[in-house]
Amino acid sequence: MPLKLVDAHCHVHELNGDELSEYCNSEDIMIIAVSDDLTSSLETLNISKRCSNIVPSVGIHPWNVSKASKDDLEAILENAKHVRFLGEVGIDKKFALKSYDKQLRFFKKFVQFASNNNLGVNVHAAGAWRDALKILVKYDVKVAIIHWYSGPTELISDISSLGYYITVNPAIKIQQRLREIVLKAPLTMILTESDAPYVYRGMRMASRKVLDVVNEIASIKGLEVVEALNIIFNNYCRVLKAVGVSSASRWGSLPTKFSDS
Repeated sequence: MPLKLVDAHCHVHELNGDELSEYCNSEDIMIIAVSDDLTSSLETLNISKRCSNIVPSVGIHPWNVSKASKDDLEAILENAKHVRFLGEVGIDKKFALKSYDKQLRFFKKFVQFASNNNLGVNVHAAGAWRDALKILVKYDVKVAIIHWYSGPTELISDISSLGYYITVNPAIKIQQRLREIVLKAPLTMILTESDAPYVYRGMRMASRKVLDVVNEIASIKGLEVVEALNIIFNNYCRVLKAVGVSSASRWGSLPTKFSDS
């Protein structure tokens, strides 16, 4: 089987039409699509209906929690019955400290739901890495992807021992912290991501740049690129299997209609 690229964190609902057409049903890249709020969660679900390589996640980004209602949360959890991942969810002390208490309440609701239903969680935890990890452990979440991990290197062994994964994106080319983390982390806990279409220090993220990430990881680890590709893809397959998805190219059927209330 030809090796495939993995984009474990992409905001496909924000991509323009040409980009989405490029990636939808691609045989070369597998994408876990994250959402930011109720509206984008519904859009992500609808996109995944027509794109077999896109695995949908629903959730409320911690930056959007301040303007989200309890009804929004309940509607997303209702739609979460149709998916195998929640995301992008989490807590943020670095960029959204004012709403932190509300973020905690929402995040705990999400992880409790994930634990009860064997869902994976795609976690944003900027500036709150230890807090997020403690919550995941408290609620006995089995599958977690820690998005764009740039936290303390001493937490890497804890994350790995729990069977959780971290993602690395194109920022590795300009963010020294990511290079240090890749050097420290076992490759068996690393997934690649784009975080597209986010712009970081003038760099617009894109799924097509995931291959550049693999090249950087292979260089840091002293591996051939094909070996790094193979290990990362196997990591992705293990993640999907752990949440009940039997195939890495198709994740299961969706209902024909989704609820927005």
